[in-house]
Amino acid sequence: MVHVRDKHWADEIADGILTKGKGPHEISTGISPSGEIHIGNLREVITADVVHQVLKERGIEVTLDYVADNFDPLRKVYPFLDAAVYSSHIGKPLSEIPCPCGGHPSYAAHFLAPFLSSLERLRIHVKVYYADQMYKSGMLVPQIVQALRGRDAIARILHECTGRKVEPEWSPFNPICGTCGRMTDTLVKGFSEKAATVDYSCSCGGRGTVSMKGGGKLTWRVDWPARWARIPVTIEPFGKDHATRGGSYDTGALICKEVFKAPPPFPVTYEWISFKGMGDMKKSKGNVLSVHRMLEVVPPEVLRYLIVKTQPMRAISFDPGLPLLSLMDEFDDAASQSRDPRALQLAGADQFTPIGVPFRHLVNVVQMADFDLDQVIVILRRNKYPVPDPAAV
Repeated sequence: MVHVRDKHWADEIADGILTKGKGPHEISTGISPSGEIHIGNLREVITADVVHQVLKERGIEVTLDYVADNFDPLRKVYPFLDAAVYSSHIGKPLSEIPCPCGGHPSYAAHFLAPFLSSLERLRIHVKVYYADQMYKSGMLVPQIVQALRGRDAIARILHECTGRKVEPEWSPFNPICGTCGRMTDTLVKGFSEKAATVDYSCSCGGRGTVSMKGGGKLTWRVDWPARWARIPVTIEPFGKDHATRGGSYDTGALICKEVFKAPPPFPVTYEWISFKGMGDMKKSKGNVLSVHRMLEVVPPEVLRYLIVKTQPMRAISFDPGLPLLSLMDEFDDAASQSRDPRALQLAGADQFTPIGVPFRHLVNVVQMADFDLDQVIVILRRNKYPVPDPAAV
């Protein structure tokens, strides 16, 4: 009996998207470079890329973008940071504080550079929007004005959706204090649409007026729908935490419609990736495996396959031991019954040079040969294994 596989999840998502409209479409992703961008974060971008592929296969005009949230404030001194250096930078934009290694223009650039390089290796081609430039260029000034005008409507939406009380002094815009450089302790005192400026006071004692062009940013629950309206975005994947009742997507969708007068994007929700035995990967906990380090040991096509073969709302427990070797064997072995042909296609298997040797065995051989490639080939020939392309090994 021939087993007929269910339609791949990306094809099902594309079906759902096309019932809402034929395009053109804009798929957006976004990650804050507050720490190493890890394979848990990568699920968002690969999910978006695969949906992008499927829509293009169907002749749909579609663009894939990545918003680098480098204008977010540093929330705290993370375990991987030197408290003596970074305590004074809490509350300042990531694009405006120093690089941890001294080799990049900013803290944000330090974590973005290896990630964007990894996307190239994964053959994921995105249009990059840098949040600091979106604000400084004035791209979001119309949405800032709409948000400040619609402050009461936004407060009502937040209260109705989350049940939390919104304080009278709350504002959807966080000015950057000219005295201390923070955006987390300021209060809006007034604004001028004509001059595109905002008056503020700060807990440090500072007071002043900032431009809406880079002088602050919208709060998270308002910034997200502002982007949807401005870019504009028609499709966006996001983690399950944003999809909860009263979560960021619920409030964002209402703010997008009522305040920014734009339709919210088609939602694609995904589960998190966890480290087996260590829980969900979180930059703040330090239990992460960065994408660029992962690609040092796992071929990009196999890393894509790990995510592409799994339904987005199924959790992935990442185990770098035997389960990873089994996955690599599944990917490499054309006779494997576990292989998902559509997932292989979307993962880019046609770009992969088959090795033809079980990975578990190859790991043992490499260790026996003390990482000497010539000796690896000798041992494989002695044991009647095909000799793979040295570049693949």
